[in-house]
Amino acid sequence: MSVGERRGWVALVAAVVIASAASSARADGPYEGDWRAGPMRIDVQVESWGGDCGPRPESTTVPGGSTVHVTQSGDDLTFQGRPARSTRGCWSENASVRRVSSSFQAGTWRIVCRTPDDDPRAETGQYTLRAEGTERIEFRDVSRYDWQLNESSCRATITSTQTFERVGGASPTPEPEPMPTPTPEPEREPACTPGAPARISLRPAQSTLEPGGRVCLSARVVDANGCAIRGRSPRLELRTPPGATGQLRGTCFEAAASAAEGEGEFTIVARDGAMEAQVRVQVRTPDLSDLIARRAEGGGAVTLGDAESTSEEAARVAARSEGAARGTPAWLVAGAVLGLVMVVVASIGLVVVGRRRRKKKERPIVASEVHEAPVAPVPAPVPPPPPVASGEPKICPTCRRGYPPDATTCSVDGTPLVAYADFAAGKAASTAASEKICPVCGTRYPASTRFCGKDGTTLS
Repeated sequence: MSVGERRGWVALVAAVVIASAASSARADGPYEGDWRAGPMRIDVQVESWGGDCGPRPESTTVPGGSTVHVTQSGDDLTFQGRPARSTRGCWSENASVRRVSSSFQAGTWRIVCRTPDDDPRAETGQYTLRAEGTERIEFRDVSRYDWQLNESSCRATITSTQTFERVGGASPTPEPEPMPTPTPEPEREPACTPGAPARISLRPAQSTLEPGGRVCLSARVVDANGCAIRGRSPRLELRTPPGATGQLRGTCFEAAASAAEGEGEFTIVARDGAMEAQVRVQVRTPDLSDLIARRAEGGGAVTLGDAESTSEEAARVAARSEGAARGTPAWLVAGAVLGLVMVVVASIGLVVVGRRRRKKKERPIVASEVHEAPVAPVPAPVPPPPPVASGEPKICPTCRRGYPPDATTCSVDGTPLVAYADFAAGKAASTAASEKICPVCGTRYPASTRFCGKDGTTLS
């Protein structure tokens, strides 16, 4: 082996070492691993409560014990679960809440979120996560609600506290390799020989949705034993309550996005000849007791999801780097990658030069041969850095549910997501073009609203 080839191999070995170092630099941060959630204490302070506010919320304590897997990207943490929570997102169950600010300093994350100014169900949340070393994280959520429902004023402050302790000591648990999601097989009908049509099977028998929600039904003609009869498709029709609107698209019911138009009990009727079946769909806006119940489900702020968790719920939030104490600095990772590229380019050049020199020595010398200077190797172009994921949250334009920046489609109806800023700009333009104003209190409402949410005055 020539000197040039030996140098080339040495350079390649060095490149492998640097690549390994770069990989280690990007490895799990100090908070990566499994954590055990302690009890969640929910303290409710009610300032005012009216008859339209729903059940009065009460303080409670939810047992802990569930295990939560935490992933770290830079300084930001993601608590995997259903739904996933992060140190850059809102921890509220209200889909209308949007992040206002987020910060990190000395092991403490702070996030502030609130609803739009014109939302009659106003909510402001301040979420704080404080790390005590690398073995304990304290979570505190102080959410203030100021809801105006008809003639009632619903004001309350709900404070939730919870502690997470690392499972298995100081050694962070390595993140398992992602398993490919198996493609579900289509539901197969049970092997049976259908008899005479006996009834219509319509499922689910009843559903409860929020405004803007969606539910799909299964309608089949079956015999007395429940065996489906092929080729028979019942017709569906929608019965709406007075003053409410909704749509039936194929076999799916979609509630109106506005609470004023979407709330009520809807009936979906399936008919096939003389046979008939009905289901009821209740559309209502969740009250504070519902939000507390959702927060307390599973015994913690977040719980591990199962195999049915969507990719959006498990999406990580792109983060910033602020020092080696909270993960690997961005400049170190970038320097390692740049050094790797330079070493690879240099090693390729040395190998090429070594081979040319060896071939030159082995060739017989010819008197008429013209000797040319060896051509210097052209350095390979340095690949551009990968694009940084945008931190702009997204929203479904159909059901108006919020999603993290990595999401692409709505997990409820499959609608492509749009950036929240674009959605808000489009909504503002639409509102400016057509809106209604209450002649009594002067509050502005969308053109589709019929009554004032504060005093009940008919809007014109």
